[in-house]
Amino acid sequence: MAVRALDARAPRDEGVVTGRLRALGLALISRRFRAVLSVGMVLGIGVVGTLALWSSTVTTNSGTFTTATISILADNSKSATIAFAPNGLLPGKSAAKVITVSNAGTTALQYSAAVASSDALGQGMTLTVVPNATATNGVCSAGTALTTGAAITASPVTFVTGRGPLAAATGAENLCVQVTLPIGAPATVAGTSGTITLTFTGTAGA
Repeated sequence: MAVRALDARAPRDEGVVTGRLRALGLALISRRFRAVLSVGMVLGIGVVGTLALWSSTVTTNSGTFTTATISILADNSKSATIAFAPNGLLPGKSAAKVITVSNAGTTALQYSAAVASSDALGQGMTLTVVPNATATNGVCSAGTALTTGAAITASPVTFVTGRGPLAAATGAENLCVQVTLPIGAPATVAGTSGTITLTFTGTAGA
């Protein structure tokens, strides 16, 4: 009887043990699953932290820009009128005058020069320009001429380019300008008056 009682309880004990083992296994599985989820949450927080980096911005302002000025003058004027003497030119004779080309701007410059005339007498004359020369008796003194006996036409003809540089504010150069009435000048210009126009153009920079 006692033995049968033990035999009868043995299956129940095995069932209890089996149930406990299953419960323990589920508990272990549940803990592992929660651990994995916890790791996933930590990784998720880490990813969010990476996308939300702190930042800092700074701005700077440039200083004031100031441009240079270009100002070229002839005899200290933007529109000089030059009187040639003597009057009453005859064929083969000339008149000469020294003109000062100067820089009144704030940067060094180079210059070009052109000549033109709007009337028959002016167009019937020729032009000679000698830098740093003097004018005596209607003729420029010896020197290396920028142009010699150049024809004068209605359209401006450039006779020098890239001259200089003339220093800012103080740079200057004297040019002796000589106009000559050729020996073969036509009689139609006799007793007439005329003018020539010299245009000086200053440039600076690239």
